Amino acid sequence: AVVSTQSTGYFKQINLSMSATSVVESDYLKRWVGAPLTEALTEVALKRPADPIEYIALWLLRYKENEIRKAEEKANNDRLAAEKKQLEEEERKRAELEEERKRIEAENAAKKAEIEKALAEQAKKTEATS
Repeated sequence: AVVSTQSTGYFKQINLSMSATSVVESDYLKRWVGAPLTEALTEVALKRPADPIEYIALWLLRYKENEIRKAEEKANNDRLAAEKKQLEEEERKRAELEEERKRIEAENAAKKAEIEKALAEQAKKTEATS
């Protein structure tokens, strides 16, 4: 945007436009290096190392390594949580199957008792008629 202002009878043109490229670059830098670079510069200001450039370089490398480690830890924690959930689901299914097995055993025992009772009654009837 071009803004015109009048100062002592003369017009001055002030170019306030920023190119689209520099906006994109600025957004990119803010997104990817803004926070870590701010942290590094803050630490340099506080510690005042003898070689601030080397300090920032090493700090950023360590930062990157820490970010990679954090990402790996998160992936491992996510995988562990998924495996734990799967294990809990398997345990739940195992418990359901055990309950089903006990129910079937109880039904079979009851049917067996009924059959044995019926056979005993039939045997008594057969003895009584003979």
